[in-house]
Amino acid sequence: MCLLSIYPTSPDFHKEDYGKQVSTVVKKRQSNNYRGRQTGTEVRALFLDYDGTISPLSVLRSESKVSSENMAVLHQISRRIPVAAITTKDLAFVVKKTPFAHAWAGLGGLEIKIGDVLTRASCLRKMKTHLTIALKYAKVFSGNDLIIEEKRDSDGTTVAFSVDWRQAFDRRKAQEKALNIVSYCETLPIVSIKYEGQPFFDVFPCPVNKGKALLKLKQKLGLRNGILYMGDSIVDNPAFEAADIAVGVIHEETPDNLACDYFVKFEDVATFLQSLLKSKFRFSPKLPKILDRTQAFQHIRRRNFT
Repeated sequence: MCLLSIYPTSPDFHKEDYGKQVSTVVKKRQSNNYRGRQTGTEVRALFLDYDGTISPLSVLRSESKVSSENMAVLHQISRRIPVAAITTKDLAFVVKKTPFAHAWAGLGGLEIKIGDVLTRASCLRKMKTHLTIALKYAKVFSGNDLIIEEKRDSDGTTVAFSVDWRQAFDRRKAQEKALNIVSYCETLPIVSIKYEGQPFFDVFPCPVNKGKALLKLKQKLGLRNGILYMGDSIVDNPAFEAADIAVGVIHEETPDNLACDYFVKFEDVATFLQSLLKSKFRFSPKLPKILDRTQAFQHIRRRNFT
C-alpha cells in the first residue's frame, strides 16, 4: 500500500509533526551505526504484515490469501521460531489466513491474540458511537462501485471499516463518493487513514500503531531481541523502527520512504524466507534476493518511469 497520510482527525494531532517523525526514522535507518545494519544477526522471531507482504495487495477480500510458496516456508519457519502477523485487517479475517502464526495483532494492534488469550484497546468500545455514525453515513454511498468492508472485533461488533472503489467501473464517480465519506469522517473524533493514489481508505476509532503492537507481542512472547519485521507500507514504519531487522517488500505500489534497512521484491519473498531458514536464521545482507536501499530505490524509480 502506498500511504499519503495517517492523520487522526483529532485537533490535537499535527500533520507536520508526523512528517518530521517519518523523516527522522528514515534518516535513522540510513545511518551506518543503526542497529539494524548489523550483519550476522540471529533472527529469533519473524513478524509480518499481511497485505502486500505475504499476500497480493490488489485483490478482493474474498480472494485474498497467502501464496502456496509463502505458506509452505512460513509453516517450516514457525516450527523453529515464533511467527506473528501485524495487520490492519481484523482477527476474524487474518487468523484463518495465517495458520502458521503463533500470535496476531489485528486492527493495527487494537486487538492482540496469542493462543486463547485476547487483549483489546479500550477505545474500541469508547468510540463505538462515533464509528457507528460514520459507518451509517458511508453506507448511503455504498454499492457495486463503492464497497464498505466492516472490520469487527472478536465479539463480532463492527469497530472499524474500509471504503474501497478498486472495482469501480467509473473511478471518478466512485472517488467523489469516497471523498464525501472521508470528509464527513474528519468531522468526527475518529481516525481516517488515506493512501496516496490508492482507491481505498480505512476508518478506525482511534490511532493505530504497528510499532506499539510489535512491542506488545514481543513482551507477551517473552522475546528480548532478534525481531525481523517485514512490511510494504508507511503504516509499517513504526514497526520497522521497533524491530531489530527491518525488511521492506517492493511491489508496484511500494512508496519510496519506507524506514527499513533492506528490501526484497514481493515475488522473491518465499525465496528470501527459504534462504533465512537454510542459514539457520542468521540474517545477512548477502542472503539471496536482499536489496540495499540504493538498489531498492533504483528499482522503484525505474518502476515509476515505466
